[in-house]
Amino acid sequence: MAHDFAWKDNSNGDLLQYDFSWPIHWTSERVAAEQAAIAALLEGAEVEAGASVAGWLRLARRLPNSLQAALVVELGAGNQLAGIGSTGWPNDGSIVVNMRERFSAARQAPPPGVVWRELNDPHYAREELSQKVDLVESLIIT
Repeated sequence: MAHDFAWKDNSNGDLLQYDFSWPIHWTSERVAAEQAAIAALLEGAEVEAGASVAGWLRLARRLPNSLQAALVVELGAGNQLAGIGSTGWPNDGSIVVNMRERFSAARQAPPPGVVWRELNDPHYAREELSQKVDLVESLIIT
């Protein structure tokens, strides 16, 4: 399975943004398999030095450990990744992940250090999971 087939690099200079969308001919099973493959990559061992790593995966691996674990839980529960970026918001160095559906598993019992909030803000997000490390907040939003 070609894991980068559905990823589009919408980065612009220092603003990094990778969006996940799949071809219309993909079945729901194929989309689920791709999301499971993404979760497996996130749980996998560190990549060898000098190895080529997709930009979206480099960003995802920069998420704080507990927030990354919450992302894996959501992917495992069937939630779909829509995109990941680092645009300097809410802080320099922040990573923001967008999910397609509301949280299911991670909302029930977020990992230590992760905070869940329901927002229902039509201009921002329905809900978010956040973790702050060294004054840098990273988010997963729906």
